Amino acid sequence: MSILFWIRVGLLCALLWVGGIRPVFAHASLLSTFPEDGAMLQEAPAQVRLVFNEPVQLTQLQVLDSNGQVLPLENLVSSGNAPQGDLPAEMPEGVYIVSWRAISADSHPVGGSFVFLVGAADPELLRAARAAQAGDPFYWPLVGVSWGIYLGSLFVVGVLGWWRLVRGRSGTADEIELSAEAWAFAAAWLTLSLTLVALGLHLAQLYPHFAGPELLSVLISPYGWGTGLRLVGLGILIWACEGGPRWANGLGSVAVIGSFLPIGHALPSEYPAGTMALLGLHLAGSAFWLGGLWGVERLLSRLRQRDGVLEWTSQSAGVIQRFSDVATWAVPGLVLAGVGMGGIHRGWDWEHPYGQYLWAKLLLVLMIVGLGAHNKLRLLPALREGVWSAGRSLRQIVRLELVGLVLVLALTSFLVAQAPPGQGAGPACQETLSWPEGSLRLQILPCRPGNNRIQVEVKGIPAQELSLEFDLPARGIPPLRRQALPREPGQFEVEDVLLPLAGEWQLKVRLLVSDFEERREQVRLRVEDR
Repeated sequence: MSILFWIRVGLLCALLWVGGIRPVFAHASLLSTFPEDGAMLQEAPAQVRLVFNEPVQLTQLQVLDSNGQVLPLENLVSSGNAPQGDLPAEMPEGVYIVSWRAISADSHPVGGSFVFLVGAADPELLRAARAAQAGDPFYWPLVGVSWGIYLGSLFVVGVLGWWRLVRGRSGTADEIELSAEAWAFAAAWLTLSLTLVALGLHLAQLYPHFAGPELLSVLISPYGWGTGLRLVGLGILIWACEGGPRWANGLGSVAVIGSFLPIGHALPSEYPAGTMALLGLHLAGSAFWLGGLWGVERLLSRLRQRDGVLEWTSQSAGVIQRFSDVATWAVPGLVLAGVGMGGIHRGWDWEHPYGQYLWAKLLLVLMIVGLGAHNKLRLLPALREGVWSAGRSLRQIVRLELVGLVLVLALTSFLVAQAPPGQGAGPACQETLSWPEGSLRLQILPCRPGNNRIQVEVKGIPAQELSLEFDLPARGIPPLRRQALPREPGQFEVEDVLLPLAGEWQLKVRLLVSDFEERREQVRLRVEDR
């Protein structure tokens, strides 16, 4: 079987793998609500409160009663980690639905809803209301549009960069330049249109009833600045395609690449400046790779054979060789930049969907790098010697590389629409305990003074019961004992653990394995004001 067969099999396996990953839809994470989702209260609550892992800007907080009437909220706090509003003093018995929308710190829209019951209303109404809660209808359209924006932006920047590589170096330079101009012009207009569509979807996701002042708040956000910069950059590149000066290519390309830096995971990361620098290098390298492969495919499409002899110019072969030489260091550079960003986001956790997408993207990129190495070391030397079959195989593999890059950009659109473990879960304390037969991983979220949630995962040990004990000896706080509730085999959780002060807390873990066996350990975890 040929190498092309196994390449196609590998791409198919990658698609099947990615299709089985469960997506995570939010950026800012909702840590808790008051009332809790599904709570059955004897008396009406005085307020509704949301607690996030990072500051957000609410664009909607709405409470509906059983008749679909909107309850007025007073003293509304719409920004910060814990937005809230006071409920009316008189609330009749029944089911209430709270819906909210917000802009997260990375400029992505987030939203959701929860329900609670007051008084002696029928609990079946509560279950029916929870079952009727719908997902975000804008998620998949935004993922698709984002993919088009990434593909179009990088294609335009890469193809116009390919012009400068080709110009004056090949007898087919003029023909390719005209072709590149037409393709880049069309792609720039399409990407500009998709950017406007994405802005409309973004506004619809944030504001159910859109008004003028709300547009201004979006436009002055990092998302608005990035969108505006991209529109300007694409406009400059369209001008360059229509005969503008050469410097317009560079200026427009820098603007388009820069437009992605304030939008996404870089801005709220632990090291925003470093992350944005890595992201810029990653995007610039990706644009060069995509545009260069397109140019190589265009050159290879002009291969001709006469009487068994390959009709091929040494200038064209030299252009491909130069692209290969630059790609030798540029592609590993963009891969390392991507790996670095994954490390900053703590995104390489295989058990997290973000980590699974990230690993899939890395493995797919490595497959494409392997194809490029095969081209450079075997096919390109044979092509320069005039071997016809080498040129034909090279063009087929270049096309597969282009398909692979399109899939990589599709994975990227999934990644930017989801929260990495380092952001989605918020700041956290975690500790791992190991024994010969298994391990226990404990995480406290958000690891700040106040209410926290504790998640525990036990592997290799048939855990029956788990209890935890907290104390802060330096501040004279006696032990706080809590029993962890099992969620599923090996998974435990404790909600609303009040850690009132910052400091180094002692945590005693008691894991019951059987009626005759248990594990006891003690760890220290630092809770800090952030």
